[in-house]
Amino acid sequence: MAIVGGGIAGAWLAYRLAQREVPTVLISTEEHAPATSRQWAFGLVEQRVFDCATAPAAEVFADGSGTQDPGYAPMMAEYFAEEFEELNRLVEYGPFGPYLHPRLAEPGIHMGGGGSVVDAVLARFEKLGGTTIHGRVTDLVVDGDVCLGVRYEHHGVPGRILCTQLVFASGGFCGLFADGVGSNTGYLLGTYARHGGRLASLELFNRFPLGLPDRNRPLYPSDFDGAPRLLRAGERAGELEKALDAYQGDRCDVDVFAHYWTRNLDVPHTVELADGSFRLGPVRGFSMGGMATRLAPTVRNVHATGECAYGLAVDSISGKPFPSFLAKGRMLADALARHSTGVAEADFEAGGAQPGADASLRQEIRHRLDAFQDSRFSLASAEEFARWCRSQRGRRRADGTPDNEDVDLLILAEAYTRSTMARGESRGFFFRPDLPTADHTLDNHVTLAHYDAADDRIHVTLSPRETGAST
Repeated sequence: MAIVGGGIAGAWLAYRLAQREVPTVLISTEEHAPATSRQWAFGLVEQRVFDCATAPAAEVFADGSGTQDPGYAPMMAEYFAEEFEELNRLVEYGPFGPYLHPRLAEPGIHMGGGGSVVDAVLARFEKLGGTTIHGRVTDLVVDGDVCLGVRYEHHGVPGRILCTQLVFASGGFCGLFADGVGSNTGYLLGTYARHGGRLASLELFNRFPLGLPDRNRPLYPSDFDGAPRLLRAGERAGELEKALDAYQGDRCDVDVFAHYWTRNLDVPHTVELADGSFRLGPVRGFSMGGMATRLAPTVRNVHATGECAYGLAVDSISGKPFPSFLAKGRMLADALARHSTGVAEADFEAGGAQPGADASLRQEIRHRLDAFQDSRFSLASAEEFARWCRSQRGRRRADGTPDNEDVDLLILAEAYTRSTMARGESRGFFFRPDLPTADHTLDNHVTLAHYDAADDRIHVTLSPRETGAST
């Protein structure tokens, strides 16, 4: 088994496979780009998630987008409690308000606390005989509808991993946006699409209603010394304060976005903190869409977990990713262990070293994407950007250079853009000013993006979520 990604989703799956004596290799890019569950997460578990076995799913995992994987709530009800009990054996958790948090050497909760949890899980994985490799995946090797393995590089030295099953746990793509939390661009979603995989609900993100877009991070209660001072066009943002007070519970984030920010995105907002005054606005904190690994045609021995997988669409993300990734890891471990008797027989070359990612391309994509987000959206500007992505791929392929991270990033960027064009409505955290209300004929529908290599185009359809389910 090969797992791509060294955050909590990949680490937990690797640990559970190692317990079952399944030979497992985890490849991590932590040296270069820490996973969101390390760098930004607190490692929190919302205590109400424990109610998922008895309470209605709509109460525990509220989803205003209507795109949540229908298998998500049953998965949580079946696996979560047992998986948390196992995690608590490795890292002691204790109560903190409505959450449980890891009890670490430093008291209280703190950003990046999830990294200590991941380290503890990976240490157990390696003690059980698992192997961790540091490197950056550069491509899949696919024969027909079977993935033979991955190519990777570490400090410019190419390598390869042969496998019978491959699992992506490589994170989301919020880092592709100017207002996104974290640095992960999600280029491997583009790699997966280039090899025939489908991508679902790319246009949907969970958003924090209070954030610092210029610092790419949300605001937390600990950031404020007393009541927050929020300003709209230089004056007290009374309407925003009322919205934050009026909307409570799991729907707070989505209601504040839908009822306040969609009408005020073009108005400058600031927040005054102890270290200065900063631009204020909603920030993208979690990708709701990702790889739809069970929807044919696709690569049949490739799977996904964590933020790169379609399925976790909720109105409030606080305290839910860690529990979700534990449950998904257990479910995948049970399924993959049944297919662990095979040995990867087909070999392939590691290939030559590839040029590094073009940092200027990433910045250009972020700049161009930002030009038509939310209140600035228009079909014409989105179409123009999609065509630009295609022209950039053509330019990079003109000299015969093999497809690399830059091409895959352009595939992902176009797939996201055409997904926004296909969803002809506003819904949950997704907003189009030309279509500001929900179209209820699209209830329970997901966008499915497919890359057609023959004509180098992205095609997107809207399908009932039962068809697109990919647990």
